[in-house]
Amino acid sequence: MLKLIQRTFTALSMTLLLLATSWAQAAAENPKDFVQRISTELTTRLVKERAAYKKDPQLLYSIVQENIEPYVDFTGFAKGVMGQFYRQATDKQRTDFTATFKQSLIRTYANGLGAYENEKFTVKPYVAGDDPKKAQVDMDIQTSSGSIVPVTYQMVQDTQGQWRVRNLILNGINLGLTFRNQFSSTVEANHNNLDKAIANFVPSAGEVKKDIK
Repeated sequence: MLKLIQRTFTALSMTLLLLATSWAQAAAENPKDFVQRISTELTTRLVKERAAYKKDPQLLYSIVQENIEPYVDFTGFAKGVMGQFYRQATDKQRTDFTATFKQSLIRTYANGLGAYENEKFTVKPYVAGDDPKKAQVDMDIQTSSGSIVPVTYQMVQDTQGQWRVRNLILNGINLGLTFRNQFSSTVEANHNNLDKAIANFVPSAGEVKKDIK
């Protein structure tokens, strides 16, 4: 009798697991819809709360954090930025770097979005690649001056089948690669002391901003 109960419980557990996996896969958005949704949610809130965050810059940081943090694979993004130094780093150094990088990246987004003035954006049709767990979605942003800024979202699926942004290519500049080069320079400037490099690293997208007018 005990063995029968055990077998029944095992079968039930496997069935629930398969159902959960199927549900997660079914619930996964089309990559284009994902980018459209998170972009619309963020810009809608920026418009709605513009007067408030113009008076309180910290509110803008909070808005960006709440609307970006759930959708970015900061751990994977940070690993790519650390590059060769990721293998050398301890678990604590990796954790510290990820935390520092996340704060800096959100602040960079907030600084850039502070000047948002109802710019229009168009998400292009999604073309699937060879790897179903990776996706690349292109978007065009029309600035107030009428120029077009191309943006590419490079994404991966998490264990729940949901999309997470792993990297951005903004106006032709690969931010992940740019930040990796900056971190490498920071390590060199700190005489290969990873702890100091992590503490002093501030990723900058300044060159990208100069090109966007």
